[in-house]
Amino acid sequence: MAKLNKMLLSGSNHAAVAQVSARSVYKAAELGGEFGDTAAKLTPGSQGARLGEVVGSTTYHKESGEHKDKKIKRLKKEGKDKKNKYKKPLEGQLIPQVNAKGHVKLEGSVPAKVQSFFDALQHAYGSRLLICLKGYPDPDNIATSVALRWMAKLFQIECEIIYFEEISHHENRALVKKLDIELTQYSQEFDLSSYDYYAVNDSQTADLPIELGENCQLLIFVDHHKILGQVQGVHVDIRENAGSTASIYGEYLMHSPLPFTGSDYEQNRVATALMHGIRTDTDNFVNAQPIDFQASQFFAKKVDRDLLALISRQSIPAKTMDLTQIALQSKDVKETFLFSGVGYVREEDRDGIGQCADYLLNREGIETVVVYGIVGNLCIDGSLRTKSHTLDPDRWLKDVFGHDKEGQWYGGGRKDKGGFQIPLGVFSKCSDTAVLWELVKKTLDELFYEKIGVTSKARRKYDHSNNNA
Repeated sequence: MAKLNKMLLSGSNHAAVAQVSARSVYKAAELGGEFGDTAAKLTPGSQGARLGEVVGSTTYHKESGEHKDKKIKRLKKEGKDKKNKYKKPLEGQLIPQVNAKGHVKLEGSVPAKVQSFFDALQHAYGSRLLICLKGYPDPDNIATSVALRWMAKLFQIECEIIYFEEISHHENRALVKKLDIELTQYSQEFDLSSYDYYAVNDSQTADLPIELGENCQLLIFVDHHKILGQVQGVHVDIRENAGSTASIYGEYLMHSPLPFTGSDYEQNRVATALMHGIRTDTDNFVNAQPIDFQASQFFAKKVDRDLLALISRQSIPAKTMDLTQIALQSKDVKETFLFSGVGYVREEDRDGIGQCADYLLNREGIETVVVYGIVGNLCIDGSLRTKSHTLDPDRWLKDVFGHDKEGQWYGGGRKDKGGFQIPLGVFSKCSDTAVLWELVKKTLDELFYEKIGVTSKARRKYDHSNNNA
């Protein structure tokens, strides 16, 4: 302890402070007030003083003011420590400072949503958090999940990131591989019973395709799409004025209790992932909002530029090129709309549908593109892209496809893009794939034509025959 005090009193030897063992740091935390008094003697604003404040002032439970060691002993005696919620800090971690009102102490003027985010993490201190990637993983929800895991560690929260659908897009696979991102694909063997909380990023709803325990609560929900119903959670942050969820996390990181400098390996990877998420979700900043530019500026000097370039310049898979050719051959142009069905698509190639839509939107005279196909012989999967100033992808797709009996919409979107997914159900068992595809295409074409006020040839023929009868 004397050695620790001596190094801290120097006020400048940051490297020496960082080398103090986790055992010494925890011992300092146990001493509480004495350590806080020592830290108060340091130069105001110095890194050494900040570390001293962080460790020395948060050894008491935020609600009762009870010393944490006593809290642990009491809970164990009462048999309430089964999940090991009140445990020692993870090795090498520091505990964020909490004020008298139970709020995490943050530097400077802090937006209310940022304060709420860190207070939510403090609320879940020492617990287990399941971070869920809904739908097909993309750069925005992958990056924000990684950022959440990094910040949760500051609060001794053990995290697991799980995903349910295949990581099919080539850039997304490169993102996970090149940045060494640890993700777990959900399977029936996955144990869900040990988690206290769950989190969802970049999704319009918090509904999950799995059943969690009754006591597992929604801790964090952050998104930038249109609000879809009510979301109940400890921290809910939905901002339609953001071009990406990654930018919202950028704002959180600007006020992190432990400065996010990008100076170590993990922070560098988090910054790179978030920058990639902002770039992709804003279409290379074409649709970026002020918060996106602010976050990008914050990350600019913290990213690995070589890795970012490598991830962003992945070659287009041959199958995606084939799908694009099919989409061009089967295109159906109606005024400023272009519709195209690409037939049957393998699950691992489903991201090619969206890429086809992106490409076809470049056609002269076209403002809105819809590309769709039968994916994995399980569902009809489609993507919408638009540059129209009047068409709202979210409302347009909801109007066309509606929702199921549980009230879940088949489609949705945001400012310039959207998607839909309709289960085939019993029709997936149809042995005549050609007939099934013809039925799907005819049905969707009629739905689209009705929406834009154009009568299909099949409908005109049907109406004509009925009139003659």
